[in-house]
Amino acid sequence: MDTDTLCLSLSPPARLLLLLLIAVIGVFRPCHLPSSCAGRHVRSYNHLQGDVRWRKLFSFTKYFLKIEKNGKVSGTKKENCPYSILEITSVEIGVVAVKAINSNYYLAMNKKGKLYGSKEFNNDCKLKERIEENGYNTYASFNWQHNGRQMYVALNGKGAPRRGQKTRRKNTSAHFLPMVVHS
Repeated sequence: MDTDTLCLSLSPPARLLLLLLIAVIGVFRPCHLPSSCAGRHVRSYNHLQGDVRWRKLFSFTKYFLKIEKNGKVSGTKKENCPYSILEITSVEIGVVAVKAINSNYYLAMNKKGKLYGSKEFNNDCKLKERIEENGYNTYASFNWQHNGRQMYVALNGKGAPRRGQKTRRKNTSAHFLPMVVHS
């Protein structure tokens, strides 16, 4: 099957997502899929390591994730909350560190699935970032699991953090839109 046929065989949302991904990466090659789709081609993604983005994480439950000056993690409805401005840094391929700019705390999840702010970057601060089918991102603990299942950063319908053991990738409470911060 050639790449043109493969492009046409994708559903419209999948085709749109692929085009968006190609545009975001900046590798626009008309009528060609990335070589990773055509087979197992080893590539270097060192350019993604150390990538730094300033974002607000807007949850599917309509809250902005914030880390207050005392390290407390929660959600806020206030669009201009200074504690919701986050610096997302790639530390490994697919792994990020999330740090609140104004409180200087890292978003962390301990072994028991509790979200907290950490002054120092440690293993609890490593989060696997994944773009889901609905366009939202999920953030799972890189180091900790519960009964073999990943634990996700999530905010409930009242803006309170959910324990990692109670979360699943498909739960919308674990879905976040990274919104660009306008200075």
